[in-house]
Amino acid sequence: MPGPANVHSIAAIESFRGTLAQFESRVQNALESLSAEMRRLTDWLEHDRPRHWKEQTRNASDEVHQAKINLGRCLTFKVGDERPSCREEKAALRKAKLHVEYCHDKAERVKYWNRQLQHELCEYEGRVGHLKRLLENELPAARAKLKQIVRQIDAYRIERPPEISEPRTSPLVNKEENES
Repeated sequence: MPGPANVHSIAAIESFRGTLAQFESRVQNALESLSAEMRRLTDWLEHDRPRHWKEQTRNASDEVHQAKINLGRCLTFKVGDERPSCREEKAALRKAKLHVEYCHDKAERVKYWNRQLQHELCEYEGRVGHLKRLLENELPAARAKLKQIVRQIDAYRIERPPEISEPRTSPLVNKEENES
């Protein structure tokens, strides 16, 4: 049988049980908040950004097409016997082509970061799984155990030990005292 419990304050146990419940609630809220943020980020990276860069690439391709048309027009009109230099049109075409490359690079970066995010989300879920199990199983069990302990202590306090009356002396002991 174990030794004495040495409990000094039931209120401290109740306070700890309440604090444990608050901790459980705060961690659960934090995990839900993180989950919502990750869903937002995943949606942004899987849907919003690819759509955005696809549209930007299409617009940049349209700019290249328009720049080629403008350069073709410029080259067809001769000024006297000289061909025009069309520097501005050539610069606009180079700029438009660079913009297309930039948009393609961004689209590829989005794909890369989407793969990275999926990998990290798997890692996160694996690591946080233990905490979730603790929240779902261990903390409620601990709170229930603390409640049971308080009930047992209360029940123990209600029970009173039997009244101890003055110790009786046996007639044998009195006889010996009288003979001495």
